[in-house]
Amino acid sequence: MFCLLAIAGCGSQKGKTVMTAGPDSGDNVGTAPDTGTYTLYTSMSPNPTLTVKLKQGDVLGFRKTADKRIEAVYQDKTYSFDKGTAQVYWKVEE
Repeated sequence: MFCLLAIAGCGSQKGKTVMTAGPDSGDNVGTAPDTGTYTLYTSMSPNPTLTVKLKQGDVLGFRKTADKRIEAVYQDKTYSFDKGTAQVYWKVEE
């Protein structure tokens, strides 16, 4: 008998995904598509790691650090994840 497990991912969290990064992703820094409230999630958590208010055109994205960790970028700030973090998402509230 098979048992299917639902794993939290970008589809199970509130909001519209605007940017993602994973273990093999390179730098992906752009701009916020809309003015609004943006939330930062990891794939393993239904709760946001960070919530920020951004204006359309503000810097938004992800970079890889020298030690291969994912770093979220927003406005002129950054948020670094632990080395074991595999997948992260920026979402905008709808």
